[in-house]
Amino acid sequence: MGALQHMNEWEIDDERNAVPFTARLIAHYRAMESKREDPLFVDLFAERLAGDMTAYFSEHAWARGTNDYVTVRTYYIDTQLLIPWCRTHEESQIVLLGAGLDSRAYRFEHLKENDHTIIEVDFDIVNSYKADILKEEKPLCNLVRVSADLSDPTWTSQLKSAGFSEDSPTFWLLEGVVYYLDVDKAASILKAAAQSSTNDSKIFVDVCVPGLTVAQFGPFMRHFRWGLNIEDAPSFFAHCGWKVTCAYADNHDLGRDVGQKNLIFITGVRDLSMMGSTLNLFTELEPMVISESERTTLALDLFTSIMPEIEGIIKSYIDNPEEGKTRYLRLIDQIKPTLEKIIKSHDDLLSIGHISARLFRDPSTVICNSPEEEEAHIVGYLTAIALLMYCTIKGVDGWEFTSSSLYQDSLKIQGNINALLPYLRRIKHELID
Repeated sequence: MGALQHMNEWEIDDERNAVPFTARLIAHYRAMESKREDPLFVDLFAERLAGDMTAYFSEHAWARGTNDYVTVRTYYIDTQLLIPWCRTHEESQIVLLGAGLDSRAYRFEHLKENDHTIIEVDFDIVNSYKADILKEEKPLCNLVRVSADLSDPTWTSQLKSAGFSEDSPTFWLLEGVVYYLDVDKAASILKAAAQSSTNDSKIFVDVCVPGLTVAQFGPFMRHFRWGLNIEDAPSFFAHCGWKVTCAYADNHDLGRDVGQKNLIFITGVRDLSMMGSTLNLFTELEPMVISESERTTLALDLFTSIMPEIEGIIKSYIDNPEEGKTRYLRLIDQIKPTLEKIIKSHDDLLSIGHISARLFRDPSTVICNSPEEEEAHIVGYLTAIALLMYCTIKGVDGWEFTSSSLYQDSLKIQGNINALLPYLRRIKHELID
């Protein structure tokens, strides 16, 4: 049985084959873009790689129009990252982890500038399928395919056995990969890549915000396992060996519909100086036993007392970000003991994480590399505090809260300090007024 015939028998809704079939779907979206009158790029191989998807789209017609994010991501990587990389490096490796049905080795003409090797890492069934479809085509540079499971730590050994050099500058591409993995596995992969790289090596990763893991909708999001807030990303990646900058995909959307602050482009360079640094606010998250009524009173008193100062911080930050940030850090330092007490008094700390993982972080240690990241951090953490107070006072479980309209609306204001004050006043109205 040929690889194409075998792959076409796979069902997109079969969770066992989620990533391989989403690879075909992404190839289909690249083919759709290539047929536009004004395409951002042309991929002459995408349609063949996608295969016949008529049956799927006859039952999922809505999915035909969801390709803008894939298109913008591809264009961004090609034009903003790979073109300058290929031009400025006489020799390099470009490693695609979870390569799927990517065809850059055959279509990206800038690979012919200087001496580059593309290494594609994915499951054997994906590599075999792609090799069969493109067996008559000649890649534009040296191409190596490595069949490996990224969740298995031995993938680095398999990479090196295939010819990967730790002495050559490497650009690591993790395009639509990490949110399909458990967070600890994703972190392990990022660390392994950093430890195997030269100092001038770079990385691209796209991550989703936590809210998308709750959506559980469609062929992609239903398989998302974890998300990351934009202001938490620099610290998380520093912990994994990379100094990064972050931007919402919206910032590069070229007028396309990529969603509203739901997906983040992460780009960075190797930096082992903070690898293994702690990510937690509390080194010992041991329960603190207090009565439910005491906890409720504690939360209500805290929320009532800090709301006037939070309003002042927001107004101050809008007029003078440096002054607003100073007031914000001063407030956090003041309330940290009470906040810690409230968090530790909850029976289920994972429930707190569902309200917001930010609550387990010390805000003073967050790394912000741009004004956008700083604003997103302040908005996100103040929102997280308010939501914790709301759930504590109302007695709402964090697991249940993520399905509420109040939580869903919090996702819409991410990074927008102008929208924060009306949202917090809404919470205050529901709790106090």
